[in-house]
Order: sequence, then structure tokens, then C-alpha cells
Amino acid sequence: MPELSTLERLEYTLQEYEHLLRTLLEDGVSFVGFGRPLDRDEVILRHDVDLSPELALEMARLEAALDISSTYCVLVTTPIYNLLEVDRSKALGEIQALGHDVAVHFNTHHYWDGRPSDDELRTQVRAECDVLGTMLNRHVDVVSFHRPPEWVLDVDFDGFENTYQPAYFSEITYRSDSSQKWRSEAPFPEGRPERMQLLVHPGLWGESPRRMADIVAEIATRQRAHVDSYLDGLGV
Repeated sequence: MPELSTLERLEYTLQEYEHLLRTLLEDGVSFVGFGRPLDRDEVILRHDVDLSPELALEMARLEAALDISSTYCVLVTTPIYNLLEVDRSKALGEIQALGHDVAVHFNTHHYWDGRPSDDELRTQVRAECDVLGTMLNRHVDVVSFHRPPEWVLDVDFDGFENTYQPAYFSEITYRSDSSQKWRSEAPFPEGRPERMQLLVHPGLWGESPRRMADIVAEIATRQRAHVDSYLDGLGV
């Protein structure tokens, strides 16, 4: 296996993702969850599910085959997918059954334009955690913020684990594939960090390379067709 520092820029295929994970394993990494500070050679693997629980499930199966556990953060409030739809609910259940954690991807912009009080934030976050917890039949207390505003970064909040709190963010190395940035830069240009949180968005990866603009256009087309089909069924 090549050294991590020699991994080239990626086309965002699942084959490349599997290769990246295998390289980390060969380098002696242990994958752990949120809940405590990281030890040396430990990585928290997190997924923000912005676009598709079904694509998240594909990634979860790939990881489970490598005996890797990660954390999948799903949106409770989004126009892109509905967690209560049968296929999405089944996908979440299987992701959890594969040994992964399922957490909340919380969108502050859905509720507020600016910064709410800590009590307001805690109340709304806890409400979404309870909704997801009811679906999964367990307690949920890990929260990743969608398009995180500055005021959630490097902050410990009471009542839930913030994936951007210091122990998981500023006190270790934080690496992300956001906006398919690994198309223009290597994932680990300076080698593998000693302790790291690694954020990977399942919706950006697939069996074949797809550019971000094409992924977004495909989702927009699918969602419009979904809405049109629903409205046609109303007979209006």
C-alpha cells in the first residue's frame, strides 16, 4: 500500500474511498466514535448525509466489510429527503445494524438567521435528537452542524456532543472532503495526522466519477419529479 502522503487527488469513486480506508488501516489507524478525547493513531470517521441516505448505506456497507465503524449524521429537517419514508427509514436501520452510529445533522439556518440563545439552541437540538432517537429506538446525543456558523465552532454545549467542540476539532487535525475539494488537493498532503476527525460526505461519491454540479442537478430533477408526482395524485 502507498504512504498516505502519496495519495493523489481523487475522482470521488467508492473504489478510491475503499482504497483510502485500506491505506489508513495499513498505517495502523483505529477508528473510534465520539464521546472521549482521541488517543494516538485514532480517527473519528464522520459522515454528514446532506443528499441521500441510500448512498450513505452503500458507504456504510463498504466500511462494515472492512470492520470499520463510523458516525452517520442525518438531517431531520431537509427538502431533499424524508426520514419517515420507508426506504429512508430502512436505510437508517441497516446503517445502525451494521455497527455504525447514527446522529443528527442539525441545520441552524432552518430555524434562525442569527445566533439563538444557548437555551433555544439546546431545546431545538434536543427535540431533533429525540425525534431521531424515537425512530432508532435509542438515545441520540451526537450532533453535527450543517454549514456550521462560526459560533458553533470550538464550543462545548451542554446537553449534546458537538462534533466541532475542541476535543474533536481544534485539539486534533480536522480533514473534510467538502465540495469535492480532494479533486484539487490530496487528502493528506503532509501525511497522516496523529489524531484526526475525518469528514466524508456520502452523496459526493459513487460507482463512477461525477462532478458536484451534476450531482446537484440530478437531485434537483429527481425532487421536482417527486413533487410533481405527488401533486398529480391530488387531482388538482
